[in-house]
Amino acid sequence: MKAKFKYTIILCFLLPLLIAQTQRLNLYNANSQLFNNQLYSFGIHAQKQNAFCLIYKLDFKLKKIDSVNIDLGKIPVDAFLNMYSDTLHGFLNIYLQQKDKKQVTVFRFNKLFERLTTIENIDVARLNSISNFENELFYCKKDVYTIKIQTDTSGKQFYLNKFSLKSELKNFEYEFKWQFPFERKNINSAHIFYADSNSVLLYVNVISGPKFGQWILKINAKNGKLIRGTKLNDKGETATYQYGGYQIDSIKKTLSLIGQNFTQSQFDQNANKLAITNAPFVSVYLIEIDSAGEILLKQNFKLPVNEPKTTSKKIISNYIFRINTITKNKEGAFTFETDIYKNKDNTLCYLYANTAQYKLNYEEEMLSMEKATLGTNLMLEKYYFTNDKMDMNGKICVDSLSQFETMFYKKLNFPIKNQFKIVDDNAVWLLTKSDIKKNSINFTKLSPVNKIYQLNKIEDVLKSKNPLLINLSSSQFILATQEEDGNYQLKLVEW
Repeated sequence: MKAKFKYTIILCFLLPLLIAQTQRLNLYNANSQLFNNQLYSFGIHAQKQNAFCLIYKLDFKLKKIDSVNIDLGKIPVDAFLNMYSDTLHGFLNIYLQQKDKKQVTVFRFNKLFERLTTIENIDVARLNSISNFENELFYCKKDVYTIKIQTDTSGKQFYLNKFSLKSELKNFEYEFKWQFPFERKNINSAHIFYADSNSVLLYVNVISGPKFGQWILKINAKNGKLIRGTKLNDKGETATYQYGGYQIDSIKKTLSLIGQNFTQSQFDQNANKLAITNAPFVSVYLIEIDSAGEILLKQNFKLPVNEPKTTSKKIISNYIFRINTITKNKEGAFTFETDIYKNKDNTLCYLYANTAQYKLNYEEEMLSMEKATLGTNLMLEKYYFTNDKMDMNGKICVDSLSQFETMFYKKLNFPIKNQFKIVDDNAVWLLTKSDIKKNSINFTKLSPVNKIYQLNKIEDVLKSKNPLLINLSSSQFILATQEEDGNYQLKLVEW
């Protein structure tokens, strides 16, 4: 009886990870893409002596809704590379290339799954060529904004450039529209974080001179003229306000910024100084700016650092924040979710250590942070721990302190956190890790079981199967794999 009861407990525990629907498609070199709230799966299909590009449209229950079949001629299936796609400029763009060719064919569809055009014989180097010579691309409908940097003996010169798409029916090439030259002196970096049909918003870090500090610039999207600049620092203030995240209130027409800030004794780029090791708290700022560029609200909050009890006192540590989302309710209170990264060896490499949600509520006309702390999740450390210094899972690194502010917004090459949610007041993670030794991708769930957090493997998939995890909602994802027998497998998993 006891054995039977134990078996039932294990089965009930595993069940949430095993509930899955499966769809198998007869495709080689296949891939998938979310587009316009639909799932598209595509690949090479062999029929008699010809190869076909077969594209399926599916709903979120993996039921086939529609398909398109494109004859590729008498070409062997194994002559093609893995297909891939993107959704640039509001289209579904599917890319096809043969192994011995340097040309690519693009099949382009609109949101109604109508094929707008087929573009053949595009040199690989010309695909989205704007990315080859510009930094920090930001797409806004049919427009592209970039930051270009030119360096000479007098220093760096930053430019904000705007390009517009020439044609929806040809390879994506762009027409130059305007250029905004930043003031030449003392700018260390510029980051585009928002754009619409009227304006472009940038975070700019000026590291010395009379305009020292961090600025939000608002640029006219139509003509490239400066509308206004708002300095985040008070007059004479030497603190540094790192970029975090933003929230736009369309009714009150305000811009709210939340991020991490440092005193001059903690961080000084000119002196090449970063001294935040074993700080007792992390400082977080909230700044609210009105439509005229005036600061309406500015507050700092202290988050106490709470190291796990098992951590040795000899081990150093310091933390940085990367804000994911910011929400604001009708009463003006804020909730923000942030990924926490930890450094423990005094290098400029930080490892993913936790994710947390924090709340700022109004009390007596001032915002206050709900009681909370900051620290490492030991199970996350256990998940990505390795002695291989070349393993970049969950790591974000820069070469020098002059690039430090980019840590707060640069893209990770090997992220670990695929999803994060709060269930019954408990944090739950869907984790992904690249395993170099096994040449596989690992998918794991981290959640509490009987009030104790546990890592539970969902699946290990060889990289040769081109595994892809597609988030559908906070409770469902699709795991897609290319099986050896020419079947492309889509597995709908409840977690």
